Amino acid sequence: MIKKLNNYLMIIIFGLSLVACDSNSEKTQNTLENRLVNNFSQSDQAVRDRVKAIITASKDKNYKLAMNELGVLAGTRIHSEEQRQAIDFLMTQLRLKLEDEDFLRKSGQAEN
Repeated sequence: MIKKLNNYLMIIIFGLSLVACDSNSEKTQNTLENRLVNNFSQSDQAVRDRVKAIITASKDKNYKLAMNELGVLAGTRIHSEEQRQAIDFLMTQLRLKLEDEDFLRKSGQAEN
């Protein structure tokens, strides 16, 4: 009986931890997206349109498209270190999200 209770408590704690981590991850991603928008707000319209496409793809969880667009943006002339960092940080966050999705998809297939 006590073993079952301990198991249930561990499952609940683990579940709550996952929820907290996911929430922090979303907040981090939103912050990084805002940083990207702010760093390129004074750029020409074509660059701002590309940034908007990146943010839209990211919010739609189309991480591959967002990363591809970030790669194109990184290949353009970047004027400041802050802009380069904004691209790098968001790219890293999106890569982690993509890897998490891939892992979950593979582990779900392995269980079936």
